[in-house]
Amino acid sequence: MGLLTWLNGVLAEADDGRDGQDPAARQAPSSSADNQVVQSPTPEWVMPTYRGRAICDWAPTVAALKHDGDYDQALVIATGCMDAMVETAKAHPTNVMEYYVIEVAKIQHKMKAYADEVHTIEAWLGLGLEPPRQDHRIDLQKRLAKANEMWARAEGRDASVHHEEWKRLVEAAKQEKATRTTSGTGHATGGSRPVSSGRSASNARASRRRTALVPTPVQIADRQFVAVDFETANRMGGVSACQLAMVNVLDGQVIDRFNTLIRPPRGWDSFEFTYLHGISAADVQTSPMWPSVADEVSHFVDGAPVYAHNAMFDSRVWRQLDEYFGTVTLPSPFFCSYRTAQRLIRGLPNYKLPTVLQACEPNYHLNHHRADSAAEACALIVCQLQRLASQL
Repeated sequence: MGLLTWLNGVLAEADDGRDGQDPAARQAPSSSADNQVVQSPTPEWVMPTYRGRAICDWAPTVAALKHDGDYDQALVIATGCMDAMVETAKAHPTNVMEYYVIEVAKIQHKMKAYADEVHTIEAWLGLGLEPPRQDHRIDLQKRLAKANEMWARAEGRDASVHHEEWKRLVEAAKQEKATRTTSGTGHATGGSRPVSSGRSASNARASRRRTALVPTPVQIADRQFVAVDFETANRMGGVSACQLAMVNVLDGQVIDRFNTLIRPPRGWDSFEFTYLHGISAADVQTSPMWPSVADEVSHFVDGAPVYAHNAMFDSRVWRQLDEYFGTVTLPSPFFCSYRTAQRLIRGLPNYKLPTVLQACEPNYHLNHHRADSAAEACALIVCQLQRLASQL
């Protein structure tokens, strides 16, 4: 579902984070300051603001208002954030973020204001700005077709042309998803045997995901790779990422390292995992947010294959950061040293990072829940896995 799936996930996380929060804290500030644009240290990235706050910080407030049934106030805030984004995108086309266009459209749809929903989406598409991802844009066009259909039905007009357009876009979304899956994993997705039950289908999908996380003999022999590790502030999701470390390896030797703390946006910044990694809210108070380091992260990876120990977690964090902030940095292919070690090193009691590291590089002192140490350990493991694979 692309962007629609993302929105549901992001807003579900925002709803989860709402529990236990003072309701007054979720209301919009009384200030009516004009929308502003704040230039980040990275020239290519500009974070819009609404009423003095970065627009990404308003997502939990909008989600909470929707949850409470206050769609009017949610629409006011979402529209303000959307307008700020639109003005920024006009001046800086590389900063296109469609989140609040979709959010405004969703609220209008919920309020059955279908004509307004159509006008919102058409005004945005009419700007002709390049979307960050084509699957996101197809989802937006699909929403437009459905809004046109509902508007026509509400007025007693023939809605068949809009319904057919919606069905066409549903198929286009499926094709785009299949294309992204194939290009993202390096494996064809078709040709699998039909399964006979929901559980079998789920197991088959899980099996394909696990297979995609393990490199082929050709892929694991790649001379260069990047090992990564994320730490998160809490269990709400990848948007709470508070540290990223990467290690660049060429021919078995570390040639570069990258390590940064990350300041999560408001609503995702409760630090419940400080006892694990030692990072607190005070530690990231002056740290950059994800958009400010996104370009540097992309340049560091520079198309190399990426490994993480438990790549399901790290790739999900990375994807959610991209989807929340509208950046496009998630690398591909993205492999898992945990799954690869299971294939190449038999007989270990488990395949957790300390256990596999002990088998591969016993002299390395691991600080498990520090991203820089874990990324270094992952790099050492992959180097040993490459040596083992070369002997097969």
